[in-house]
Amino acid sequence: MKFSGLLLVGAALIVLTHEKEHIIVDEANNHHAYDHKACGPEGLGDDPLRSSAADILATGDTDALTYYAGNSANSHPQEDPNTSPGHNWSSTNPCFNSIISNDAFCVFTSTSYTNDEGISFITTAQRAAYLTSLLSFTPRSNITSSPAKYTISSIPGKGLGLIASTRIPRGSVILSSHPTLMIDYRVFDELLRTDYISLQAAAISSLPPAHRSAFFDLSTQSKNASVTGGLSRIALTDTIITTNAFDIPAPPPRPPSPHSSPPHDQIHPNDALWYTVFASSISRLNHDCRPNADYRFDWNSNKGGPGLVQVITAVKDILPGEEITISYISPLRSRKARQKLLSTAWGFECSCELCSRSGGRVEEADRRVRLIRKVRRLLKDEQEGGSNAGRGEEGEGWKMGSREQGEGEGDRTKAAELLVSLYEMEGLWGMVHEAYALAAREYSKAGETWMVMKWAALAVEFGTMVLGEGDEALREMKGLARNPWGHGAWSSRNKSEGYGEGDEEGW
Repeated sequence: MKFSGLLLVGAALIVLTHEKEHIIVDEANNHHAYDHKACGPEGLGDDPLRSSAADILATGDTDALTYYAGNSANSHPQEDPNTSPGHNWSSTNPCFNSIISNDAFCVFTSTSYTNDEGISFITTAQRAAYLTSLLSFTPRSNITSSPAKYTISSIPGKGLGLIASTRIPRGSVILSSHPTLMIDYRVFDELLRTDYISLQAAAISSLPPAHRSAFFDLSTQSKNASVTGGLSRIALTDTIITTNAFDIPAPPPRPPSPHSSPPHDQIHPNDALWYTVFASSISRLNHDCRPNADYRFDWNSNKGGPGLVQVITAVKDILPGEEITISYISPLRSRKARQKLLSTAWGFECSCELCSRSGGRVEEADRRVRLIRKVRRLLKDEQEGGSNAGRGEEGEGWKMGSREQGEGEGDRTKAAELLVSLYEMEGLWGMVHEAYALAAREYSKAGETWMVMKWAALAVEFGTMVLGEGDEALREMKGLARNPWGHGAWSSRNKSEGYGEGDEEGW
C-alpha cells in the first residue's frame, strides 16, 4: 500500500510490501514501501460508486450501504464466523466473492473492542476466526502509556505531528495502539477495485462515531484540498488508507488450541502472508530520513498480553520539544532516490536535516550509503553462502580471502567493524542491530570470544527496541552472547583445538 506514510500534511507509515503488487520493495527489509493498486486521487476520478454507494455512505446509513454492497453482482452472503469463544462481532457484512478463488471477503466489526473504540477486519470468515483466536477478544482499556510522552501539534510545512513533551530515553515505548482496521492483502489481488474500496468504506463506516471522525481528520496524499474535497466518501476512505496504512506479515505459527481454529498453514498458505493495518493515532507520525523512532507490529499472542498492537519506540534519546519521527522508506537510498520516492508516493519533498544538506556533505552521505549496501551484501552473502559470496553489490571484486587456506577472517571482521561504524555515522539507529549481529557472527567464525559477546549483546540491546522480545534473530544473538562456543558459526579451527570446551559453565 502506499505505505508508510502520509503525506505532506499528516503523517503516515507503512511497512513491508507485497512483491506481486506494483510496489517498490524496501531493500533494507526494515519496513517501508510503496503502493498496492492504482491509488490516490489521480486514480479515483472515474469512481463508478461515486453516485451510488458513495452517496449512501455520506448519509451515514450503514444498513443502506451494506444492502448496496451485498447486492453487488459480485457479492456473497456471509457465513457465520462466530465459531469460537470471544467473537463478539457487531456486524459481519458486506461481502464480495473472490475473482480467482472460492473465498468471500467480508467486513467484520466489533464496536466494543479496545474501550469501545472498535476494530474492523476485511478478510474471510476463516481468517477472521483465526485472527481473533490469537488474543482475548474482549473489551480492554486503551494500552497507550499514560501520561502521554507527546503532544499533537501543528508543524510548519507538515501539518499535524507528534512533539515530545518530556525526555524520552532510547528504547522507551512512545505509543502503542491497536489498529482501527486490518485488511487481508489478498483483497487487493482477488477483488475488483470497486469491490474492495466499497469494503474499506463499509469497514470505516461501521466503527463508532468518534473513531470514524478521527479517521476522516487524517491527511491524504493530495496537496490540493479541492481535489480531496471533491472525492466521494468511498474514494476519500481509500486515499486516506493508501496514505496512512502499514503492511505487516501474517501472524507467526503457534501450537494448536483447544478451540476449532484451522491450522496456521491452512489459513496463511505460501505467499498469502500480508495484512495492511491502520491506526489513527500512529498515522500522525511524520517522516524523517534519519528518524528518532521506529515502528513494529506485535502479535503478542504467546505472552498472555494484548495482541494486535502497533508499537512506536524511541531509537535514540528524544528531548522535549523535538518532533517524533519515523522513516516511511528504506534509509539506504541516495538523497535523489529518497526525494523521488517520497514525492511520488506521498506527495511531499522531504526537508529533513539529511535532505537539507548541501554540497559535499550530501555526496559524502550518499557515498556512505553505497558503501553500507556493498559491505552489508558482502557479509550477508558470506554468512549465508550465497552465490554472490565474496563480491560486492555489483560484483566489483570484493573477495576478502580464501576460507580453504584459513585466510580472510581478519578481513571479514574488519569489514564488519567498518559496517558498524558506517551505520553509526549515518544515524541508522533503527537498523544498527543488523550490523552488530553481522559483526558477532564474523567474530564467531574467527573464534574471538570477547568480541562475539560484545557485538551479540549490542545486537540484543538495539534489536529488542525495534523487533520485540520474541524475534528469532534476537534469540540467536542472546544465545551467542551467553555461549559463544555453542554457536554453529564458532570457528571450526578453534573447535578442533579444543578452545571453549567447558567454558560455557558459569556464564
